Amino acid sequence: MVDQVTSILKEYSVHTDNKMNEIVESRKRVGHLYDMMKYHLGWMDENFNLSRASGGKQLRSTMCLLSCEAISGDFNKALPAAAGLELIHNFSLIHDDIEDGDEKRRHRDTLWKVWGVPQAINTGDAMDVIANIAILSLEDTVKPKVLVSIMKVFNDMVIRLCEGQYLDMDFQTREEVTVDEYIEMISGKTAALIEASTGIGAMIATEDADIIDRFKTFGFKIGIAFQIQDDILGIWGDPATTGKSAKNDIRNKKKSLPVLYAMQTSAEKEELKNLYRKETLTEDDISRIYDILTAAGSLEYTQSMANRYKDEAMSRLEGLYPGSEPMKKLHEIGKFLVERDY
Repeated sequence: MVDQVTSILKEYSVHTDNKMNEIVESRKRVGHLYDMMKYHLGWMDENFNLSRASGGKQLRSTMCLLSCEAISGDFNKALPAAAGLELIHNFSLIHDDIEDGDEKRRHRDTLWKVWGVPQAINTGDAMDVIANIAILSLEDTVKPKVLVSIMKVFNDMVIRLCEGQYLDMDFQTREEVTVDEYIEMISGKTAALIEASTGIGAMIATEDADIIDRFKTFGFKIGIAFQIQDDILGIWGDPATTGKSAKNDIRNKKKSLPVLYAMQTSAEKEELKNLYRKETLTEDDISRIYDILTAAGSLEYTQSMANRYKDEAMSRLEGLYPGSEPMKKLHEIGKFLVERDY
């Protein structure tokens, strides 16, 4: 499955990259502002020489293109939207790196680490606006009323990203966070962008409200499942595959779904909460937390939640466009998001 999905993403990301580059290059040159964007996107190195560094998997933009193609048979008309979605995703990553203090992104120094926080904030803000400009260029493709609807979905998604990020940061300083609050947080921070990707792809291809709703709901639920799978890999993932140290999320005291479940249900929940109150965890602390999560059945609970959301997502596309190759590809990506091991 991994090879199939990698092939799909490579096939479509070339087109999205070309459209993003076209949009960025259309702007008047202002010092190195757009070069810093290109650095973050993997197109330039820190000396502003051409580069072929990783720009990410482009899952969201590809899901937008596939949704449009599955319905209409043509993904090209959705390319401005795919570019806008990929740019807004990267805008959020630039700001996430600043807020989290992360110094590495895709095995390179983060933008703020190279050029400082003020320039990184400004570059992220500019990328946000460029993303909106990309979406507005759909005026050559869709009816004006459809474009207005797409802009509403797009900007609602951006504010939901901000709301989700607020909750994520708020959770770091709160002792009590419920599973329901966590699902609300990832609904904004992770699922909203995937929901907008499949929804906008469908909106470009059809005005059938039921079909659009089915594609949007698919994206939303698979987005929840995607984040839950990340939570599993953050604790139980194989370091050789994930590229991260074992039990990484425990070490960083992340209040991910497995931890929150144990904090609510484990017989050792008070001990777990006390451990999470410590400023720094020792290796013995990490091992003890791991044992508490295991005894609480956190892995089994989290896996069942991921599979539930995946099944609900897939059911929304059931019966649509049988035999469609783009639909098959969309199904492959959906399954990959939940069944991946990295």
